[in-house]
Amino acid sequence: MSRNAIILFFNIFLWVSGIFAQTTSSSMEQVGTSVANVLKVGVGARSLAMAGASVADCDDISSMYWNAGALARLEKNEIIFHQANWLVDSKIYYFGLGYHIPSVGSFGISIHYFSSGDIEETTLKIPEGTGRYFSANDFAMGLTYSRKITNRFSAGITVKMIEEALDREKARTIAFDVGTLFETNFLNNMRIGMSLSNLGGQMQFSGSDLTVQYSTNPNYPTKVTRTSLDTDEWDIPLYFRFGLATEAYENEHIRLTISSEVMDSRDFIHRIAVGSEFSWTEMVYLRGGYQFNTDDVDFSLGAGIKLTLDWAEVRVDYAYSNLGVFSDTQRFSIIFAF
Repeated sequence: MSRNAIILFFNIFLWVSGIFAQTTSSSMEQVGTSVANVLKVGVGARSLAMAGASVADCDDISSMYWNAGALARLEKNEIIFHQANWLVDSKIYYFGLGYHIPSVGSFGISIHYFSSGDIEETTLKIPEGTGRYFSANDFAMGLTYSRKITNRFSAGITVKMIEEALDREKARTIAFDVGTLFETNFLNNMRIGMSLSNLGGQMQFSGSDLTVQYSTNPNYPTKVTRTSLDTDEWDIPLYFRFGLATEAYENEHIRLTISSEVMDSRDFIHRIAVGSEFSWTEMVYLRGGYQFNTDDVDFSLGAGIKLTLDWAEVRVDYAYSNLGVFSDTQRFSIIFAF
């Protein structure tokens, strides 16, 4: 790939990014107005090491999160296990299984789970702690179908059930992801990816702790009425992603991939990410990326190794992300292809 081609690649991306900057529908009034925020936390250490610039360059089972249309690129069946030590001792886990059927398409199932760990209960009367513990948890389970429409264009859809729990209160909804991936015949078969994630209903909490008793007659305080408090309905985080990816250099032993992505969301202004991956003999990988227009994450780094066994290919990936004032995060994932 020539120097002029690389310049053209980024000029195309910057032009599209400029359109997002002018037409974004997000506003500061909407910041922090979504629930089920585990859906905002990416998965797959390869993608995360490249700053999440993956809508056009997710070539493994983690594509169920980034772009359902890319799942059709699977050539084998794959399983992914992903784990992250997140903020304030919380944990995030992801499991995915993809099954490819020639001439039919690729099917997948995924589970995305967040756990806060134990939180000690405090009250106004007992601020030092009551001795009781509770937790906050997010859970999303998705079913994905993706197939190649032509030899260069693929599309996919995911339907998922989302649940958020805080102690004994829970909220649920159903949402959809749709995505497409197009492989061009120029700039080393540059790939163009687009996805719309978390298109669905609102979530409203209900549970036993929202049931209260009150007296309607002060003369008979022992006669009480039971009722349930109503909570507000909240949106889930809606994302639109657009990205480009291609190989800047490639020969028999070495490959250098560059990728870029612009993302618009319901509850924050558009963000831009760029990433790269250096591969040696498709066995050892070094990765890096940077996010722009964010308040916390900026650069990411990572590495991976792929081993070929008798029964499967195994890829182990690691990603490090700088979260600014928060603790830095380390993510690990392992993928089995068979």
